[in-house]
Amino acid sequence: MDNHASTIVVTEERKRRRGLVWVGLGAVALLSGGSTFALWSANDVFAGGEITAGDLNLVQTADTSFYDVSADRSDATDTLPGTDGAQLGHLIDDASWRAVPGDKVAAAFSADVTLEGDNLVGKLSVAGLDAMIDGNASMTWSYEVYNQGALLVSETAVPADSSLFYLSAPATGQADGVDDGVPMVATAGGAAESTVFQMTDTSEDVTVVLYGTFDSTAGDAGKADLAADGSYADQTDAATGTRQDALTVDTLAELKLQLDQVRDTGSQFK
Repeated sequence: MDNHASTIVVTEERKRRRGLVWVGLGAVALLSGGSTFALWSANDVFAGGEITAGDLNLVQTADTSFYDVSADRSDATDTLPGTDGAQLGHLIDDASWRAVPGDKVAAAFSADVTLEGDNLVGKLSVAGLDAMIDGNASMTWSYEVYNQGALLVSETAVPADSSLFYLSAPATGQADGVDDGVPMVATAGGAAESTVFQMTDTSEDVTVVLYGTFDSTAGDAGKADLAADGSYADQTDAATGTRQDALTVDTLAELKLQLDQVRDTGSQFK
């Protein structure tokens, strides 16, 4: 009898110890953040939208063509492509044609310009022109611009940086932008360099005509003193005579029209 009573007492003590162990483990779990209690959270669904990128592009629409537009050329009957026909010329092969003092040559470049964007302004320039036209010191270069066949920029000297003018994407359908440009109307060349023209359509045809004029006085040096025999007494070098800039070359190979986005020109920019 006494031995069985001892066994019962020992068993009860083990159960109490196990209970204390489980309570201790639960306290550790609570203190270590292992609680299963849920904290509050809330959400709602909002309508989304799409952010669509615009576009800036320039694509050649016709091969470069060269014309002799000298004022005294009687067979100048061809209309320069992309122009309004006011400037007529005679189609030439630039590889075989040779310029002389008094000549004027035209090179026409036509491209499709695309501008799509509420804050989009592009600068059109002739990239690298200054490096190409330094062969003939007696040749001066000017340009005209036509938009959709109508004169946009009247003939003016090519700027030192070869930048021609600015275009702004059309306002129609892009109401979140500022109407930045002026209408596409004929503008004097000097003013056009800093003018932003507002395009009517997202894509429009633009033609740039480059003019090279060979100074008609290029052969006057050494001709001031006419001798009785008809020779020029002030020519000290008979081998040279008045052949100023003869055989020089202005290379227009790989001429590039370039359209660059700008953010420093236009009324919507600070």
